[in-house]
Amino acid sequence: MGGQELQMITGILQTVLAAIAYVLAWIIPKRIMWEQTYSGLIHDYRSYDFAVAVQGIVEFFSVECENKIENIPNKYKERFLNDIYGSEDTKSKDSKINADGINTMKDLRDKLTSPKRENITPPEACLHYQRRLLAQFFYQLDLCARTIFIGKRRVTKDFTQGEANLIRILFLIDNAIDESEILKKDISCDFRMPRHERTRGMNKYLSHIYSVLRKSKPYMEV
Repeated sequence: MGGQELQMITGILQTVLAAIAYVLAWIIPKRIMWEQTYSGLIHDYRSYDFAVAVQGIVEFFSVECENKIENIPNKYKERFLNDIYGSEDTKSKDSKINADGINTMKDLRDKLTSPKRENITPPEACLHYQRRLLAQFFYQLDLCARTIFIGKRRVTKDFTQGEANLIRILFLIDNAIDESEILKKDISCDFRMPRHERTRGMNKYLSHIYSVLRKSKPYMEV
């Protein structure tokens, strides 16, 4: 083997090794970050708050909605109004707010008074809070499933069709919220936020993140 051929083989090997080192330098930190995120999700999945939220959604659909998806919009609205505006005893039929005649913000103002602090349902028992907690969890889980090539395999190994059924209920609840004036209130206004360079204190940071978010889309883009 001549000197030129040896140099050529050496050059090829060096190029291949450099490419492998570059790929590993990209993959290893990404894998470590993924494992940290996924471990955090598994920890949340085993937490008390997660278990309470799952039970809350399951009971809402199976008991209050009687396993009928057409009952979700009105029953969810009823639970929301009772959790926020109702009495402490939301399990009693006599104390529950009837949501049938409350469809607009005017109905809400005319028929309900502002909630008293002592009567507000604790966050962990509020169905709206439970839905948001679970929806955010599954959003993060979806990112994990799609971030690296083994993500989907790990997720399908650790989670079951039970979670898939839970996600369908969350999806239907979210649809009900989008279609309800009561549940999805319009809080836009004509006030023009000043630039963050002209503000100070906490408002400086609020103004800056507002400038980042004001041109974003109405829904999260995954």
